Amino acid sequence: MPFDRRKVRSRLLSPREAARLMGLPESYKLPARYNDAYHVAGDGVAVPVVRHLAAEILEPLAKAARRTGAAAIAAE
Repeated sequence: MPFDRRKVRSRLLSPREAARLMGLPESYKLPARYNDAYHVAGDGVAVPVVRHLAAEILEPLAKAARRTGAAAIAAE
């Protein structure tokens, strides 16, 4: 099917796709009903994403704040 820039197509994520995005392993048994399975993934925290944000943003900010705080105390 040729690409048509005038049309936007979308679809719902499958419960398994949602579970993958939330970092759940493939072996995680999801409920049989679509809504129940979708809610399981929707109530979670994506640990890999939080870990990445912490390493790349939060920890560098905390280190910079400690350096700035130490410099400000030394200047007093």
